[in-house]
Amino acid sequence: MKYLHSLAIRVAAIFAIAVVATSCVDNNDNDASDNIAIAFDNRLPEGITRETITNAIVNLKELNTGESFSLNPLSSSMGSVPLGIYDYEGSMTAVVTGPEGETIEKNLRVAGSSVTISENTSLTLNWFFSNPGSSLVFAEIYATGSPNATATGGLRDSYIRIYNNTDETIYADGIGIAESAFVNARTNAFEILTPANDKEVNFTAGTVWVIPGNGTDHPIAPGESIKIVDQAIDWSAQVTGALNHTDADFEWYDDNAQDTNNPSVEDLDKWYCYSLSIWVISNQCNRSYALVKFPAGMTAEDYLSQYHGGYDYIHTIGTHMHNDKAYLIPNEWILDGVNLGNAASYVYGALGKGIDISYASISDVDKDPNRFGKVFRRKTATTEADGRVILQDTNDSRADFELIKL
Repeated sequence: MKYLHSLAIRVAAIFAIAVVATSCVDNNDNDASDNIAIAFDNRLPEGITRETITNAIVNLKELNTGESFSLNPLSSSMGSVPLGIYDYEGSMTAVVTGPEGETIEKNLRVAGSSVTISENTSLTLNWFFSNPGSSLVFAEIYATGSPNATATGGLRDSYIRIYNNTDETIYADGIGIAESAFVNARTNAFEILTPANDKEVNFTAGTVWVIPGNGTDHPIAPGESIKIVDQAIDWSAQVTGALNHTDADFEWYDDNAQDTNNPSVEDLDKWYCYSLSIWVISNQCNRSYALVKFPAGMTAEDYLSQYHGGYDYIHTIGTHMHNDKAYLIPNEWILDGVNLGNAASYVYGALGKGIDISYASISDVDKDPNRFGKVFRRKTATTEADGRVILQDTNDSRADFELIKL
């Protein structure tokens, strides 16, 4: 998503006119001298300007006291909040003119977490459309696989379904599916030291698969989808209740003795994978996934030569380490992204807040033995008069997906 550096409020010029923020609680006990002046640097999606915005609000919650404050991010005056560590979320409405001259209302959101406010500051707000409806999206992610014969693990009948959420035909040729190098779990909440791997700038991928084609080989009509599978075989012939994937559109196939290939189903192109043998989508459901539209004409060779994403980090045990098995995907290339995790171990996702503000949870506990056979399915937002379904896409996976037992 491309952000315009418009509406930037210059802090130094307006510190002197700070005003007290409207608070959701009584702040009479707060010492005014402890209040911190705060302004906002609003970065808006392309096509949205200050003149198109009809209303906006940002709510901040101090994590230690639980106090909440509401601020107008468009005010020319600064607000103030007590010193502290804050989560924030905001909403904005803009009215724009459509291609036929019609009036269209756009809803935008912003969010951030654990932001320390200890001195007069300007908080950068990267606003994103809360329901763009203008992209290919993940409709289903079945990462756990069906229960095996003894119900002690999952089969490799996992799949990803990609849906055309627009009213125009989109060609899937060259669209990438990437899994994060980072694991969305407390034990992997490393401090990343390399600036290029900042998730608000780039997605750090450990696996990149790409749909083959010459540009117009694989059309997806409005309201239609494609299914991409691990192995395009009839798994129900092995275990009752498992899935039959002989109808798959594509399969990810590793040229390895551990993998099985269906020659009648087209293979994805493997641009990169951290594994030297085979790639199995994380059945613990604790990584992030991105749908990627690469720049026109980009080849695997171009990508691998220009976007290596090896990074330095501080391990949770305090050791300085390096991981070389990663590649960068600029956030502006991402059509859709989903963070997965579980409530017990999730800390933060590998995707930037402008792509996914939260995560879809497989369970309340880590490595839940009951997770197998459950699919993440995107909710329906509305159904058009012609019967075409529009899936919910608020860039908030907690709200957008439901967990369904197959």
